[in-house]
Amino acid sequence: MKVGIIGSGYVGLVAAACFAEMGNNVICVDIDNKKIDKLKQGEIPIYEPGLTDLVIGNQNRNNLTFTTKINDALAFSEVI
Repeated sequence: MKVGIIGSGYVGLVAAACFAEMGNNVICVDIDNKKIDKLKQGEIPIYEPGLTDLVIGNQNRNNLTFTTKINDALAFSEVI
């Protein structure tokens, strides 16, 4: 399933990583350019045990992407 997550904070980022780990294709959108740039580079802005491995692993499998463009996320997603 194609899942869109709005926000990449404590709730959104963890949810996005978990949905991606379950085999979904997930796009996570946030208005903070710096945060999205860091996430794209594998820098996780919060601490949650195992989150870094989930995010990086799913980015490498192309199950998890990050953007600042809400329209891209809306067009991509079957579920938001």
